[in-house]
Parts: sequence; C-alpha cells; structure tokens
Amino acid sequence: MVDIVVTMAQITRLARVLREDDLPHAMLRALSVLDEHGGLRVSEFARIDGCSQPTATTLINRLVTAGLVDRTADPDDSRAVVVEMTPTGRERLAASRRAISTALTARLPGFDADRLAHLDGELNAMLDALKSTV
Repeated sequence: MVDIVVTMAQITRLARVLREDDLPHAMLRALSVLDEHGGLRVSEFARIDGCSQPTATTLINRLVTAGLVDRTADPDDSRAVVVEMTPTGRERLAASRRAISTALTARLPGFDADRLAHLDGELNAMLDALKSTV
C-alpha cells in the first residue's frame, strides 16, 4: 500500500509540473477540497487541507478576490461563514483539470482509453473503500 501512496503522490507532483495553467497550486487544491466536500467553514476547510486557520483565511481571501469562491453566512451559526465555489470557480477548476489531463495523456502513448478507464475504476474503488471506513 505504501508504494501505491508514494506513486500517487509522485504522479500528483508531476501533473502539477506538467500542466500548462496559471492557477497557483494552492488555489487549485483549495477548489478541489471545496468540490469534494461542498461548502465549508474556514476552520473545517483548514482541517481538511492540513493548514492553519490563518493560512486558510489568506487562501480563501485570494479565492474570493479572484471571484472563485463566495462567503455566505452559516445557517447554523450567524457568527460563522461558509465558503463555497462560484460558477466561475467551478469552471476554472474544470479547465485546470482538463489541462492536467491533456498534459498527462500526451505523455502516455502506450495507455489506451480502456487501460486508463481500468486504472480509474480501480483507483475509485480503492478510494470508495477507504472513505467507507472513515
């Protein structure tokens, strides 16, 4: 299992280097967290992203300024805010993911659509199994 985790991390780093996209990695990562988890309080975002709350606040401020996320009042606590992606943020994330896909696919001539679909299926099955134990 360790080898799989190491390989996935290496692929992720390589994808970051190869992608032709000007969106900073931290912003892409933040949008990905919001895409996966939906709207989050800043403290919850920081916990999931593995950063401090001040770092999360700074990152979210950059995303708000760029029009990629919005802050709304938390319906359960009027003192707190929830951060959610805007339609522009969703499109920007999709465009960045397409750029990553294009960059990686171009470097995998021996991997046809069936082989990639099989890998995708296996990795998603593993992810689902891991999520079911959390």
